[in-house]
Amino acid sequence: MRHLVLSFCTVTILSMFATQIHAGESYGNSEDPVVAKVLDTQIRTQDPEEMQYVIMQKLFNHYALQNSIEASQEDIDIYLASLNQQMSDDRKARAVRKSKIQQLLEAGSIPAEETKQLQSELDTLEQLYKLDLEDDTEAAPKEMQVIARTFIEQWMINKALYQQYGGRIIFQQTGPEPLDAIHDYLIEQQKKGAFKILEKSFEAPFWEYFVTDSKHSF
Repeated sequence: MRHLVLSFCTVTILSMFATQIHAGESYGNSEDPVVAKVLDTQIRTQDPEEMQYVIMQKLFNHYALQNSIEASQEDIDIYLASLNQQMSDDRKARAVRKSKIQQLLEAGSIPAEETKQLQSELDTLEQLYKLDLEDDTEAAPKEMQVIARTFIEQWMINKALYQQYGGRIIFQQTGPEPLDAIHDYLIEQQKKGAFKILEKSFEAPFWEYFVTDSKHSF
């Protein structure tokens, strides 16, 4: 099950722009045009989403440094203990469900359509069980430490931004996100010259997420 958590976290972290980017003069393929500048980095890409990702990450990292935001090892340990407990509870619940489905299928007294649905669910539970068996790796704990730190620090950044700027909050799978606060922070940073979008066709896609209410659940 940890493999599924790792996969989900990886996708979520990317969507939160939380993968670490090291400082440097240029980001991206040297053959691509320079589409933006953020702090000390030129961004070369043909993808507006990638541009947004780099800008957001650089600015979030800068904000964390300015505000001394850093997850402690105690924070990480508590987070992982909670996550492990949730995963343990989930495994137990799946084992109970698996046993019940097997009993229903063995009884053979349910309609064919329901039997098909239950068999499909049982197959999924079997796959998850196999993933649990493959879960005992040395890499997973290290990866989970990195993921825990990233999630916690992003939450700390979000909290600090909300306390500073206020505004509306949206629902995300990883927790509440201060949409308006992040938007206001980005506007402020753009006015200060912390970043500049050079490719004008990338300007609208960059702000679309923050100004399209229909994309969000507030």
